[in-house]
Amino acid sequence: MKKITFTLVFILCCNSIKLSAQCNSTLPVLETFDTNVINVCWDTVDGDGDNYSWAMWEFSPQYGGHKVIASYSFDTLTPDNWIISHAIDLTSFNLGENITLSWKVRGELSYAAHEYYSVYAAINNQTSSFESSPIKRSEYTDEVGGAGVFVTRTLDLSSLAGKMAYVAFRHHNTTNQSAINIDELSITTGTLDIEDFDASSIKHFYDRNNDALTLKSSNNPIDTIEIFNILGNRVLNKRVSNNNEVLNLSTLTDGIYIAHLKIGDRGHTIKFVKY
Repeated sequence: MKKITFTLVFILCCNSIKLSAQCNSTLPVLETFDTNVINVCWDTVDGDGDNYSWAMWEFSPQYGGHKVIASYSFDTLTPDNWIISHAIDLTSFNLGENITLSWKVRGELSYAAHEYYSVYAAINNQTSSFESSPIKRSEYTDEVGGAGVFVTRTLDLSSLAGKMAYVAFRHHNTTNQSAINIDELSITTGTLDIEDFDASSIKHFYDRNNDALTLKSSNNPIDTIEIFNILGNRVLNKRVSNNNEVLNLSTLTDGIYIAHLKIGDRGHTIKFVKY
């Protein structure tokens, strides 16, 4: 039954993404997985040799409309699947500066979400280097709140300042579950550091008719708003002190954008499409 459900979700309700990505090696690195990154910006390693590895999937609106990278473990599959980034340039940063990797993760099916994965960072892209790196995080998705819903996780990359770096996700030590999804990855510094807000406290809405983005914070007022395009270029920077803010985006071209909100000493990231 688990295999049938998986097939319905991943095949009947999803379309593989065929567009090509542009690899951004300088910070902030913002990867929404809206275009194909596999064998373009990110390489896969089939560590278990079963000819299955990470893939890109686009879910239909009925299933949230997410575009993600995914690795699966249904029935008898016991994955050891790696996906490894292109080189990230941290050479302009000094030790002591804050560099944070952030991503969203979930075990796709809430009742089969005991998916184990590890995240690593190292100065070369060999799996042996990642495994021996002290910069890593390993966890089960359901044990950190990711049973069927996305949760934001972070990893401190500050010790790699001044170097070229690589990031890897590894899906392993799992069997007879469903699939793990990764979305909305970012590598940022200082003022762009992201912490996971209560999702219910931040709301956003893009009004196509008025070319406006509305941002609402139900708790503390928003201090600053920065908007980046998909290449990581900042296209808007605004200081505010309101719980509700409406931004005129008429000067921006249509496309995918990332908004970073700073509220006190914490941050929140939002992906939206202007069209």
